[in-house]
Amino acid sequence: MNTELSLDTTWQALALLAFSSAITPGPNNLMLLASGARFGLRRTLPHLAGVIFGTASLIALNIAGLGALMLAWPAAIPVLKVIGASYLCYLAWRLTRAAPTATTQGGVSGDARPIAFTQAASFQLVNPKVWMMGLAAATTIGSVDTARAAFGVALFMAVAMPCILLWATFGVVMLRVLRTQRAHAVFNVTICVMLIATAGLMMLA
Repeated sequence: MNTELSLDTTWQALALLAFSSAITPGPNNLMLLASGARFGLRRTLPHLAGVIFGTASLIALNIAGLGALMLAWPAAIPVLKVIGASYLCYLAWRLTRAAPTATTQGGVSGDARPIAFTQAASFQLVNPKVWMMGLAAATTIGSVDTARAAFGVALFMAVAMPCILLWATFGVVMLRVLRTQRAHAVFNVTICVMLIATAGLMMLA
């Protein structure tokens, strides 16, 4: 009975961690918001799937002990911050290059491309927020038992997926609202500033 209660408490805590981590603003959600607004939901799905796959993989690696190894090697953390912040600044630069002139249907420049599955999955390896989330999830799950770990990762992602999908969907709503080139330009600049601010917070965290 006590064991069952303990397991229930563990999964409840993990679900709450997944929800609070996935629903709050962060690099992934800002990029999904921008992608939904620029490309629509269908073209954003590979990006979303990459976030889910990369996050799930990182949680699994943390359960296997990679997180503890990272904590034992503190010099790796600043490196992750620099790479992650640099990538966010690069994405911000790409947004500034997405001029609202010479656009195709939906206000997207003809040479614009959404973030690919592999790019989104790889970014999770240098996203400090996902590392901290992975460490917390691994600590909550606790055991390295394969079945328990697999269930924990699946539960985490099942809760997180609709949260990040909500951000991409909100971007799609913005796509319907932003009907002028000027509105698209203002939106791009706003997301650009938010990405740069997130990069700065990433370095200071």
